[in-house]
Amino acid sequence: MLDLAQEWVRLAERSERNPQYTLAGYRAKALECMSLAESVTDPKQRADLLLFGRLWMSLTEPINQELRGPYELPPTRAV
Repeated sequence: MLDLAQEWVRLAERSERNPQYTLAGYRAKALECMSLAESVTDPKQRADLLLFGRLWMSLTEPINQELRGPYELPPTRAV
């Protein structure tokens, strides 16, 4: 676990300087969680690791540009 923590610290330091490392770091963490899930025998821990892996991977997906607040109406289009 210490090696894994040290690797994550190195990725975090790189990501501060370059946004591409941020995405690569998120993907690396996601894959690490998913590979750990394969080796875990406890179903609860496996489910948790898979959940964390999916959460890390979701951080690499593009954001919808039409984000609105809860009380904002969708933009109207000219007819």
